[in-house]
Amino acid sequence: MGVIPRLLYVLALVVAPVVVWTTSEPLPARVATHFGRGGYANGFMSHDVYLVFMLLMTTVVPLVVVAATGLLPRVVTSQIAIRNRKFWLSPERREATLSFLTSHACAMGVLLTLFLVGIHFLVLEANERTPPRLDEHAFTAVLIAFLLLIAVWIGTLVLRFARER
Repeated sequence: MGVIPRLLYVLALVVAPVVVWTTSEPLPARVATHFGRGGYANGFMSHDVYLVFMLLMTTVVPLVVVAATGLLPRVVTSQIAIRNRKFWLSPERREATLSFLTSHACAMGVLLTLFLVGIHFLVLEANERTPPRLDEHAFTAVLIAFLLLIAVWIGTLVLRFARER
């Protein structure tokens, strides 16, 4: 991992709010945002509150996650909890380890941003129906894809630091 996850992360941070902003116009004044059994809406927000909420979710949440998992370890190296810590943070490997953690965090930021934009599109689609109704099959597919990618992300992290190389 290197520069590609970082570039994709920056691209996601720029594109996601633009996508949310430009696609939110057709939403009704009262946006269905929470859905219960059968996909039927049981919670609502005003259009403006929903827009601000989604803009914050697609930018601030990934920023916090990446800062906490990718940048914070550079500041407080003593708090990094990885296997074979002495080996991976030895002077000759320290920068490569921290660089990997930053790139890996950026990959998580991309996954999280894509998931949130996917949820936004499901909300858009749900609000096109009368009464508003979430496509539960599409939601399940998006959620399963996200969870599988998170499992791959975790597996990659675990395998990277599983043993001394």
